[in-house]
Amino acid sequence: MISMWICFALFFVVYAIKLCNLWIVLMAWSAGLSIYLLIKNKLPSAKYIIIAVLLALVASLSYFALGFRFYLQMPLSAVSCFLASLATFSVMEKYGDYSLIRTESKTSPLISILIALAVGIVLGLINLLLAKASNQQSDFAITFPRIILSLNPGILEEITNRAIYLAFFTYFFTRQNKPATKFQTFTMMFMMTVPHCFAHGYSVVESLILLVLFGLPFAILQRKRDLTSAMLSHTIVDLIRFITFGLPV
Repeated sequence: MISMWICFALFFVVYAIKLCNLWIVLMAWSAGLSIYLLIKNKLPSAKYIIIAVLLALVASLSYFALGFRFYLQMPLSAVSCFLASLATFSVMEKYGDYSLIRTESKTSPLISILIALAVGIVLGLINLLLAKASNQQSDFAITFPRIILSLNPGILEEITNRAIYLAFFTYFFTRQNKPATKFQTFTMMFMMTVPHCFAHGYSVVESLILLVLFGLPFAILQRKRDLTSAMLSHTIVDLIRFITFGLPV
């Protein structure tokens, strides 16, 4: 637990002095947690290894939409997403405190999708209002690059920057053989939301607004529903933004 706060303190120093790309720092942090969890829990089943490969491929290959200057990020994203997916699924299979998608009834997957659509559309509209408030110029178009790129944050950020912390604390709480304290639960939610929000490079106030409006809803979906609902709703938010305002430059 203390080690996580030390890692965040170092991350915040990098954020404060703008030392380097925060996304790369988060990928390294995620990779470290992933390797640790895989050493402790081993690989997941073959089914989840295949799913991890597919998620990593989709998340990394989507960078083709942004052109050559982003190609270096493809292998970094692929490796970090693959490791985080393996570790997340390994803990999930062993301890069962969260799921890729709920399956306790025949309608559970459909409910997850409907929840994701509702949350994604509402948050997507909020995101549009924030963009318009910042005087971002509209560039509406429905194109394949804009659609495919929206899968990148929906998969990569939800797995590498959020689910891996859920997996780590699930493992930590289970191993301590007693219920998590309020501070421990707060620490888990903090790590699932704050580093990812700061990585966008906004001011502290703007990052906190981002956390409340987007980080917390996605984290709650992961904890209370499933990983798929969080990934899908995040994808919808970015899809709405990319279709309306164009790809990031």
